[in-house]
Amino acid sequence: MTIGLAIVTKRIIIALLIGIVLGSLMSTGWSVTGAAELIFEVVSGLVIADGAIAEEMYISLFVFLLGVLTSFIYIAGGTGAFAEWVTRRVRARRQARLVPVVVGMILFFDDAFSSLVGGNVSRSVTDQRRISRAKLAYLVDSTAAPVIILVPISGWAAFIAATMTGIFEDNDISEYTGYEGYLFSVPANFYAITALLFAIAVAVLGINFGPMRRHEERAASEGVLWDETRGKVPGETGRELPQRDDGRPRDLLTPVIALVLITIVFAVWIGVSRTNGPITPMNVLANTDVILALFYSGLLACVIAGAMLLAKRTPARQVGRAAWFGAGSMWVAVVVVFLAWVTAEIISGLGIGEYVASFITGDVALALLPAMLFVLAAFVSFSMGSTFGTFGLILPIAAQIVASTDMTFLIPAFGAVLAGAIFGDHTSPLSDTTILSSIGSGIQVIEHVTTQLPYAFICGLSSLAGFVVLGLTRNTLAGLAVALAALAVAVVFLRARTPRLQERTAPAGSAST
Repeated sequence: MTIGLAIVTKRIIIALLIGIVLGSLMSTGWSVTGAAELIFEVVSGLVIADGAIAEEMYISLFVFLLGVLTSFIYIAGGTGAFAEWVTRRVRARRQARLVPVVVGMILFFDDAFSSLVGGNVSRSVTDQRRISRAKLAYLVDSTAAPVIILVPISGWAAFIAATMTGIFEDNDISEYTGYEGYLFSVPANFYAITALLFAIAVAVLGINFGPMRRHEERAASEGVLWDETRGKVPGETGRELPQRDDGRPRDLLTPVIALVLITIVFAVWIGVSRTNGPITPMNVLANTDVILALFYSGLLACVIAGAMLLAKRTPARQVGRAAWFGAGSMWVAVVVVFLAWVTAEIISGLGIGEYVASFITGDVALALLPAMLFVLAAFVSFSMGSTFGTFGLILPIAAQIVASTDMTFLIPAFGAVLAGAIFGDHTSPLSDTTILSSIGSGIQVIEHVTTQLPYAFICGLSSLAGFVVLGLTRNTLAGLAVALAALAVAVVFLRARTPRLQERTAPAGSAST
């Protein structure tokens, strides 16, 4: 109901509220008072968890801070100066499309950070070269989770390794350590690999199809970068503020670089301080709190950007007004992501994942097991909007099935679950990564979801073909080769059917188009 209403009505907040009410009523046997109590309990848990401020609150505060930081950079003239500086070097739309891909690969340690900061940094460049916000959001989203889950030194790698360690201990599996299980599953994560490669191909070749084609054609020919009939997008209200005419690229680069470096320093410091055993990279990653580090770094980056404005003798009242407008520009986005968390918690409590997973038992045909786990994980992730929730739910089920049938399928099964979780995350409007990519890129959530869906399905179908072959051959490399071959065929076909747009365009006429 939630997802259908969101797509049909384009009103994501109303759809989420209806989903929350319906889900809570179903969960409590249609008791109105019970539903109200459940909603209060879920909301309270997203504010205070285990006697401390929940990480969801830190993410929300970071989104507000990012709006303030963006507004500070704008009135300092940094956005325009940086875009002008890059535009002299990035002369074609193809080069501009590669900017968010490269930025996403650099910001590999956290999905929220990559989605928000990658979109904000890149759009000052892509706007100048008339790249639609829909295309930007797709490129940002496709180089966030896929990159992070493939890099063995990310926070996700530490979480997955720790989860696998517990699974191995529960099932008396001694062939691998948790980290080895994660590493060996990387080649079997067909969706993450194909999604990343497809994003690169789309950026280089300018492939447009589905609803994305309309967005790109309007952007290239008219300079209209998003559908303005949908209302204001996150982070754009600061355009009502005056902009200094003495801006320099460093007015953007200094706060952003500070944001990245301070996040890394805080993340390492938190991880080291919470590690009781040997201080190793994996132990530090497993014990750190990137979300808390993001909040502190966002706060300090805003202080640095504000101090730079005051050093230029910008009136304090103007700086305060910029902070107010910047935070206000993110209000709707924060409401959407918070309601998505509430919806995901209530849906998770309904037990839909456990119910569907109960149909996969040791009696299934082993040749189809990787493909079935991929589809199952994708469905659960799509329904809950949570990759970590899917990991925690489906990975143990996959291990139990394999342990009771054929242990040679253990690593392929894990790879299929991880791949399916990322695919579901990419296609769900309830996913926080989807919502944060929309916020960072400055586009409505539903516009991002509907334009990204066809691209995600291409990679999903290619991956499914690979998992079928993997199950039949029991060879991960054979399955990966088929997935890549299917993707290559799709790229050639779609490239041939994509209308040629002018790659060298004049910069967009204004920041609001």
